[in-house]
Amino acid sequence: MRCVVSLSLSKELCQEVEKQMKKLKFENKSEFIRYLLRYWLEQQKKENN
Repeated sequence: MRCVVSLSLSKELCQEVEKQMKKLKFENKSEFIRYLLRYWLEQQKKENN
């Protein structure tokens, strides 16, 4: 089951997201944001252990 989340970004932040997702070869913003969340969660686990 999926959880749908809407996200509103400033124009500048959106442009940076697009730039980075293309640089890292993500197909779309959703994939990029999911990657960032997973990465952040992993970092949090490492810090808390």
